Amino acid sequence: MNKLLLFVTVLLFATPSSVLALPDSNQIEFSNCMLALPGTNRTASARCGSYEVAEDPSNPDGRKISLKIAIAGATGKSVQADPVFFFAGGPGQAASETWVMLQSTLNKIRKNRDIVMIDQRGTGGSNKLACESEIEEDLNAEIDLELIRSETEKCLAELDGDPRFYTTTIAMGDYNLVREAMGYESINIMGVSYGTRAAQVYLRQYPETVRTVTLDSVVPMQLPLGQEHATMLDRSVRAVLEDCEQDETCKTLYPRHAQELNALFKELRDEPRQITIINPVSGEPQEMRLTADTLGVAIRFLSYASETQALIPLLVHEALTTGDLSRLASQAILVMTGLNEMLARGMELSVVCSEDYPFMDLDADYSDTLMGNLFLEIIQLQCNVWPRGEVADNFHDPVVSDLPVLLMSGERDPVTPPAYAAQTAETFSNSLNLVARGQAHSVMKNICLRDITTEFIDVGSVDALDTSCVENIRPAPFFTSLLGPDP
Repeated sequence: MNKLLLFVTVLLFATPSSVLALPDSNQIEFSNCMLALPGTNRTASARCGSYEVAEDPSNPDGRKISLKIAIAGATGKSVQADPVFFFAGGPGQAASETWVMLQSTLNKIRKNRDIVMIDQRGTGGSNKLACESEIEEDLNAEIDLELIRSETEKCLAELDGDPRFYTTTIAMGDYNLVREAMGYESINIMGVSYGTRAAQVYLRQYPETVRTVTLDSVVPMQLPLGQEHATMLDRSVRAVLEDCEQDETCKTLYPRHAQELNALFKELRDEPRQITIINPVSGEPQEMRLTADTLGVAIRFLSYASETQALIPLLVHEALTTGDLSRLASQAILVMTGLNEMLARGMELSVVCSEDYPFMDLDADYSDTLMGNLFLEIIQLQCNVWPRGEVADNFHDPVVSDLPVLLMSGERDPVTPPAYAAQTAETFSNSLNLVARGQAHSVMKNICLRDITTEFIDVGSVDALDTSCVENIRPAPFFTSLLGPDP
């Protein structure tokens, strides 16, 4: 190959360069690394390092754990000194793994700023509190509360770590230690789902270090996370079906969509169904006992994205009219498997059992909802086994701030509806709250909201942002057949 051809080839296949804008006072050594999304073959390049902290902050001479830090360096020539610190969801997701999904969303922001991802203690590369076997609801088997109890006990016995020290408050102390070690004076913080709680806790503890706050799919501090999962799912599904009613094609194809869903649940409550499906992950035949509870779990996981919500009327109609529930179950397994492989269940329990469970109304009756009382039954069982960390008396007080805050929600979100963001915004005097029509959970990936977020972080203000595109956001079109929506 001659020199000219070699030069052209290098230009064609080169990836955009990035330069880390680390302050001179940075104490952490970073090197090239490849980040991967569990359960997929998707990867992304970054620079990775580690930082050691005490597992028990009150005992600095005791056991140490290592935190994984990844940086996606800015791709532009003019790099700002205040990076974006990203807080992952769950609880239990690792920020470094989430980056593989988020990189296209944050690429515009990354042009002028480094993106810093710290795997929260108990997740990813930060002493992950993983459980070998499933300890949550599973569509592959009948939901067995006694089995869940024994699996929780087994997980706890095998855990490499003390669950009491994996709370959000302690983890945000880690984040500030990393910020100091990296030499940053000011940062922009960004959280999705549970990450919005983490971001609010960080903001309350270290407000002087924060330039802007971006919250996507907001968890109010006042809310015991999980208390309203059942009612919020019903609200989301009801919104999907109401949209189907307003869509001429969907209404024509599935004129009894709401009645069909209710009939399907009643049928399974009266008599659970033994079915055989082709597992969409393994490709192998699989026996399942489908109950009303497992159908509720299936609908829940299909409700997390507008694209899978668009399948619900079709799948429910097919299940009731043909008696074949396999496709409904298969689609739910496909969605659920991806979510489950990304979560560190031990860390999730450490957060929920310490911060939420003590404040839940366990006598609440959700038996008339799609999910019923299943979630509360499971969390009560698990948290009676799981050790609890200390939580401050004011932990669930709303965070008060006059810093610039951008809040975003999906109209049909089955977990964190727009009302949660509105509640949170009440104590943010310098905030902008946006609702994306027909969208579900985690909405910043929408092109319109991505561009608004980019502008917000660039200018550091909610004033004069161009939000006109929000009015044009629409839900994914309903599927008219298994091939998809009408062209």
